Amino acid sequence: MRNFHFPGRSLVYGRRAMCATSHPTASLTAVSVLKDGGNAVDAAIATAAVLAVVEPHMTGIGGDCFCMLSAPGKPVWGYNGSGRAGARASTEALLAQGIRAIAGNSIHAVTVPGAVDAWAAILKAHGRFGLERALAPAIRFAEGGYPVAGRIASDWAQLTGKLRDDPGAARH
Repeated sequence: MRNFHFPGRSLVYGRRAMCATSHPTASLTAVSVLKDGGNAVDAAIATAAVLAVVEPHMTGIGGDCFCMLSAPGKPVWGYNGSGRAGARASTEALLAQGIRAIAGNSIHAVTVPGAVDAWAAILKAHGRFGLERALAPAIRFAEGGYPVAGRIASDWAQLTGKLRDDPGAARH
């Protein structure tokens, strides 16, 4: 049993729905979607989109999405929304340019994003909401603002030097 005289977190219980994320705004979004009649798929995608806004350095629409769903009495369903290499990217093309290794911050290390297309496909197959409705909370936060958590502010402060080194990032 936890000693309540010391800092810590108590267990949280829920009878109808529960969500835990790295940001309270995202967790509240999931519960709100469920209260509005969405299912777990709708809540997960709405929450992922909100996290892309409020924690853009941790996740985002420029990334990948992998999904496995299991419903009682149905086969497990999966979706691979990983990014693809650009149509003209190949080992031969890179070697012809003299590229022998790809640094983590190189444009050649980036794939064509697969997350948003995956979200649309997963919602179509298993959601109650469409993509427009699932993205609405994230759009509201992107346009109207949101509270920046202490952890996020700390992370951003540590990344300013890296961003300043890139002309495009520094400009924005």
